[in-house]
Amino acid sequence: MINTPFTELTFTVFDTETTGMSPVKGARLLELAAVRVKPGLTIDLQDTFCELIDPKSDIPYQAYAIHGISKTMVCGKPEAHEVIPRFMDYCGGSITAAHNAGFDYAFLKHHLEEKHLAFDMPKVIDTVKLARAAHKGLRSYSLDNLINHFEIHIPLPDSYRHRALFDAAHTALLLCICLKQLISQNICTPAHLFTHNRQSFYIFR
Repeated sequence: MINTPFTELTFTVFDTETTGMSPVKGARLLELAAVRVKPGLTIDLQDTFCELIDPKSDIPYQAYAIHGISKTMVCGKPEAHEVIPRFMDYCGGSITAAHNAGFDYAFLKHHLEEKHLAFDMPKVIDTVKLARAAHKGLRSYSLDNLINHFEIHIPLPDSYRHRALFDAAHTALLLCICLKQLISQNICTPAHLFTHNRQSFYIFR
């Protein structure tokens, strides 16, 4: 896989919404969503994953103000340790990607490990680092700024902004934009990316 051209790979681009910034300090998952990027760097909005998660805890107003997910919306939904394995099945053997991947990865890992469940997601691309490698010199690499800079418009309702599926879809298009730019620079495989921009391609163990 590591020597396979980007255009022949399948990617799963995911995003989470949470009650806070750190699972170690008690923050919990509220939503997990993903979008498939198929060979040819084609985004398939008919092949998605999206589930709300009951955190079994309160949702601070500061978090609610960002994503709009209320306690009523998640009450009775599956817990994280039930949803994450389904997400991992959805990922299959694809390469996963997320914007600021370490944040989302930490939540997935924490929720499974607290239930003593296995977590195996060894191949994760961080699109923050990927964008820095492909498009140097931008004033900000936040997802909001990159959406504006590249004029990314995915046909999802505006009310989805800062919901996991909206962010996953826009990150998927960002991934494609960056990979096409890297291909133009003869960086055409994960191996090339890891060699030229080591921090862009994370291999978690």
